Amino acid sequence: MAIGLTDLALVIFAALAGAAILFQAFMSYRRQKQPEPWKGTQLGAGLTFLFRDKTLLDATPDAIDLLTSRGKHASEFEAMLHVLGPHFPDLRQSLEVGDAAKTIIAHGDGQPLRLCITREAGNVRLALQTTRDDSETGSGRIIENDVLMSELALLRNMTDQTPQLIWQEDQDGRLIWANQAYLSFADRLTDREEKGEKANWPKTSIFPDLHQCLGNAGSSRRRLSVSIEKSGAEHWFDIDSIPRDDGFLHFGTDANAAVRADQERRNFVQTLGKTFAHLNIGLAIFDKRRELAMFNPALLDLTGLSASFLSGRPSVDMVLDRLRETRILPEPKNYKSWREQFSAVEAGAKDGTYCEVWNLPDGQAYRVTGRPHPDGAFAFLIEDITAEVSLTRRFRSDIETGQAVLDTLQDAIAVFSSSGTLVISNAAYAELWERDLSFGFDQRDLHAEMQTWRNRTTPTRMWAELQAFTHMTSDRKLWTDSAILDDGRQITCHANPISGGMTMIRFTFDGAKPPIIQKLTMPDAAIRSTGR
Repeated sequence: MAIGLTDLALVIFAALAGAAILFQAFMSYRRQKQPEPWKGTQLGAGLTFLFRDKTLLDATPDAIDLLTSRGKHASEFEAMLHVLGPHFPDLRQSLEVGDAAKTIIAHGDGQPLRLCITREAGNVRLALQTTRDDSETGSGRIIENDVLMSELALLRNMTDQTPQLIWQEDQDGRLIWANQAYLSFADRLTDREEKGEKANWPKTSIFPDLHQCLGNAGSSRRRLSVSIEKSGAEHWFDIDSIPRDDGFLHFGTDANAAVRADQERRNFVQTLGKTFAHLNIGLAIFDKRRELAMFNPALLDLTGLSASFLSGRPSVDMVLDRLRETRILPEPKNYKSWREQFSAVEAGAKDGTYCEVWNLPDGQAYRVTGRPHPDGAFAFLIEDITAEVSLTRRFRSDIETGQAVLDTLQDAIAVFSSSGTLVISNAAYAELWERDLSFGFDQRDLHAEMQTWRNRTTPTRMWAELQAFTHMTSDRKLWTDSAILDDGRQITCHANPISGGMTMIRFTFDGAKPPIIQKLTMPDAAIRSTGR
């Protein structure tokens, strides 16, 4: 059945009406669940605050002005407690109780004050009134005056109790105002404090002519000293000066500890300088900026660098480059990689230190040591070890020469220390007993060598007597005895005591070697010539 236009319109109208009813019901539900916050027009005049969970939602203009004029706080809630807390000491506890409504009475500036606390839908409203005329406008003036007076008293107490000297001077340097610390120190300067006299206003400033060097410039800081009349001791202050329209405001902080520490540091540096001046080791200390901070005269003598160059606080790279130019720095195969390696050590190597020997073209040898420090400083030491290196080389040459001389001898020779350790032997000894001459760092003692001798000879008591001879502590004389080798040859052993308790043992052969028996079947030249 077809639907007419009238019926269709009625259906659409009914649907729209139902949707409107549902929308109104939903909005009414939302208003019941989330009530609208209070607006400023509902707060009234005077001092009124509106908080939710310690967050300021709204406040009257007077209340906002009072909060913002009292300095910075962690939150608006803490600022409100700072303003109202002196008048209502239990305000914080009252806000934490959670009563629906509460009124607190207090007295300020002779007029009673009333603080009304009301709660609704999670919001807390605080309204301040005076009980005399029930005026909210007058309460703001009372609170503001009380806060200003309390802050003024606090500032006065702070300026009187602080150990810092605070005073004010006019443009001509005349003293206008001073705190108690300034006045007390002025009495100390004139010996009035020890005499027990009453503090008197100083006729002149402790620091005369201070205003002349300030002029119209901005804030400045300088360190000045004054002398006490009786002892003559100097007292140092760090003075911060702030220019004002009518003069200057000065703040003096005791700087005696800093001055003493600075003086002790300079004395310590001077002591180190005097000590380093007598060292024959070149010393260069670079600070954390890698600039030369200290050097001693030995560095000039060893490197040939000029004092004017080193006094200019050159960097590490500049010093290395200058050493390379003067041929003090040995030329490596790859100078760039070497300097990068040195810079890595200089930057603060935590494991170990840098140490190398520089062999110069003229035959000199320098031991160079770098020691990084945790604060970024770097100690650079140069030591001339030419004599030490020459002595070592000469000692090594003497040993090699002595070894070569022993190797040319036909007699087998071995030298043992007083403890029985083999010190040196020659090639004939190694060939006779089939021992390795280049034993390196392996220590060989008399007992092990004698065991080899026993194995290569027929049984004899000679070796026991020789061992007893080497262990004798009294005066020893030449000892000699003979033995038969396993190949039939006879050898004679000579034990000579030498300096240092050492013993030189020499083996010689007695007679020629035994003849070699050849087979009869071998051709004989004499028989061959007779048969012809």
